Amino acid sequence: MDILLLGGSGFIGRRTARRLREAGHTVRTPAHTELDLLRPDRAAALPLLEGCDAVANCVGIMSRRAGLLETVHHHTPAQLARWAKEAGVKHWVQLSALGANPAASAAFVASKGRGDQAVAAELPAAIARPSVIYGRGGASCELFIKLARLPLLPLPAGGAFDLQPVHAEDVAEGLCRLVLNPPAAGSVVDMTGRLKTTLAGYLAILRRIRHGRPQPKIIPIPVALLRPVLPLTKILSNGFLSPDSISLLQQGSCADYAAFAALLGREPLGADEFARFD
Repeated sequence: MDILLLGGSGFIGRRTARRLREAGHTVRTPAHTELDLLRPDRAAALPLLEGCDAVANCVGIMSRRAGLLETVHHHTPAQLARWAKEAGVKHWVQLSALGANPAASAAFVASKGRGDQAVAAELPAAIARPSVIYGRGGASCELFIKLARLPLLPLPAGGAFDLQPVHAEDVAEGLCRLVLNPPAAGSVVDMTGRLKTTLAGYLAILRRIRHGRPQPKIIPIPVALLRPVLPLTKILSNGFLSPDSISLLQQGSCADYAAFAALLGREPLGADEFARFD
């Protein structure tokens, strides 16, 4: 197959591109100089799209700027999907996020949800919605690994937020399967790991398996006390620690993995297995 992969140098994109190339497929991964995803240009996009069997969109960002999220996650994919349809592309695979919903209050998942709807309106699309992703090189993963070193962990609400982390390689494998064996148009696959835990539990697992250290002491911080400083931390962390991220934690990030397991042909890895598969 001939595949255009957007975000091919990113956390999930590079893993997906590697797998597809190893399987013998032609993968186009345009650099920013070839295709500007903030200001997509038809003259630049069409030559990349023409002759492609499928597009895999692995672009995703965290930002404190809602407008930038809307551009990257919604408007640009929508425009590229229109051009892909014009170029004769038959199938689109969209890397989204668990909880993506156009009506969500959090800008990240709201923009993802609007992007999902937009591409699915243009051509047959499969939507992949992963939970928190584990994998070296991922911003959230590296932060969690650093936090897990600490013997004392001050966490919002004591870290009592439900998570079902998924391994980056499982996500990449699932995306490849969606590209190579397109499911029914409009298919949505929730990509979660085998093990359901909490934020505190996940950090304890990382502390044990990555650092060989005992259970940390958790210091609960009421969310209400954090909210006044979240606008500042949103700026300092470029959106990583913000009112939106706290809201997403409170909503939880868990889902049934049956469809994902069927896609992989096996159970996805659980958080207690991740360190063996960096």
